[in-house]
Amino acid sequence: MSINRKTFLKIAASGGVSALVGMTNLLPRFWSERGVNLITVERQSLVMGSVASFKVIAPTKEDGYEAIRKGIEAFREMDRIFSMYKVDSEMMKLAQQSGKEPVKLSDNALFLLRRAREIYQQTRGYFDITIEPAMRRWGFRKDDQSTITPPTDTELKKLEKLIGTEKLIIENNTAMLKNRDMAIDTGGIVGGYALDKAIEAMKECSIAAAFINFSGDIHCFGEPEKGKGWPVQIYNPNTDGVLSDEIELNNEALSTSGSYQNRRSAGGNKSWGHLLQPAIAQPVEPLSSLTAIHPSAMLADAWSTAVYIGATPPDDVKTIVIR
Repeated sequence: MSINRKTFLKIAASGGVSALVGMTNLLPRFWSERGVNLITVERQSLVMGSVASFKVIAPTKEDGYEAIRKGIEAFREMDRIFSMYKVDSEMMKLAQQSGKEPVKLSDNALFLLRRAREIYQQTRGYFDITIEPAMRRWGFRKDDQSTITPPTDTELKKLEKLIGTEKLIIENNTAMLKNRDMAIDTGGIVGGYALDKAIEAMKECSIAAAFINFSGDIHCFGEPEKGKGWPVQIYNPNTDGVLSDEIELNNEALSTSGSYQNRRSAGGNKSWGHLLQPAIAQPVEPLSSLTAIHPSAMLADAWSTAVYIGATPPDDVKTIVIR
C-alpha cells in the first residue's frame, strides 16, 4: 500500500472535536454522567506506507496516547503480515511459493484470505486479490514518476491466466496459489481490516471515543459530541471541492475508491488509475469516485473497490457515487 492510495479522497473531520476540551456540556454521555472531564488527544503516524491520523477523546493524555499506541501496533502487525514490499511478509512468502507448495499462515492472514474469497464470490469476481501480477505490470509497484510501457495483448492474455481467487487454495492453516507467478494484492481490503483491528484494540483502553483517518479510509466509535456522530466531508474530484452534504459516522467505517491521483503514465497524455478490472487485467475508470459505508472497515474497503469496478452492493453497504 503506497502513500498515494486513495489520497484523492480528501476527507476532513469537521466540527468541534478540539472544542471538547474542558467543556462538560459537549462530553459523550457515558463519561459526562460520571462527571469526568475529557480531553482530546491527536497524533499522526506513518503506518503501512501511509499516514494514519488519530483523534481520541479520553480522561487523560496518558489514556489517549496509550490507545493510539495500541492502534498503531495493530497497523504495524498487519503490515508485517500483508506487505508486498517486505521480503519476509506472509503474502510475499505465499507469492514465492506459488505453484509449488502450501505456506503456513497466521490466523489473521487466513481470516482475511477467507473473507476475500467470500467477497470474490459475492461480487462475481469484481473483487479479486490475485490481481497483483497485473498491478505490477501496469507499473503500480514502481515510482509514480516512472514511464510505463502498457502490456501487449499477448501479455494481457498471460496475466488473465494468473488472476482468479478460485486459484487460491486454503486448507486448515495453510494457503497456496495454484499457478506459478501468481501473487496476492490485499490493497483493496487490508487497510480496512487494519482499521478494524486498530479500533478493536483501542476499545480495550480507557477512552470515550476515537476517529482514525488512514489515507482516506475512516473508522470511528463513540460520540465526539453528546448525541452526535463524527462529521465528515467527502472530496469531489470533479470540482476540487467537497460535497455540499456533510455526513455523520456513528460507529461506522468509510472507504472511497477512485483513480483520481494514484496513476501511472506511458508518457504524454496517456495515463491510467490503479483500479483494475480482473476479467481483463486492465485499468478501468467508470466513475470519479465511489464511497462505501459499513460498520466493518474491511467490508467498506472491499466493497468500495468492487462497486467502483461494477459490482452491485449488498443492502447493508451504503454508497455515495460521484460520476
